[in-house]
Amino acid sequence: MQPEQLQQIKGYYLEAAEAHLQLIEQHLQHLRSTLKNPDQVNELCQAARCGIVGGANLLPISQLHIQGIHQVGLCLVDCVNLIQQQGLLQVDQRLQDLLMQVFYALKKLIEAMNEPSSLTDEQVRQIMSKTESKREQLKAHLKGLIQRSRHKSSANGEAASTQETDTPSLDDLQSLIDELLQDR
Repeated sequence: MQPEQLQQIKGYYLEAAEAHLQLIEQHLQHLRSTLKNPDQVNELCQAARCGIVGGANLLPISQLHIQGIHQVGLCLVDCVNLIQQQGLLQVDQRLQDLLMQVFYALKKLIEAMNEPSSLTDEQVRQIMSKTESKREQLKAHLKGLIQRSRHKSSANGEAASTQETDTPSLDDLQSLIDELLQDR
């Protein structure tokens, strides 16, 4: 492809990404109400997965930069899906803060493409290194929330009804969290 065409693709992506980022940010800021509405959850996940992550493959940027967008964007999608699947999970401020910090890393990776100098691979590595620690904190916090949610459920006498054969055990949930939050 010609350099002009690549720049045009990048321009289209950045224009669409701006709208997707605004939508994602709005839904994450109002996570409790978003999680109550399956259409909003789908909207959030589609904006991140299709709008941000999917389009990044076409960009004239380094593979490392594309990989960073993929990892951070899919982390947000996986976490929101996991939170929604849990149903009883109490969304606290720490969870919301961690999700927002991961979101802001994604936003930084994308918005830097508007700048003439863009990001060097070293700068992308630095962002990803900082984000990795936030992703690990997010994973650990989610695990703790799930365990507390399960403990509360069993303490309230709901354990008998939720321990049916189709309900995952804590080990199954840990495996699911590990699978969903692993690097892609």
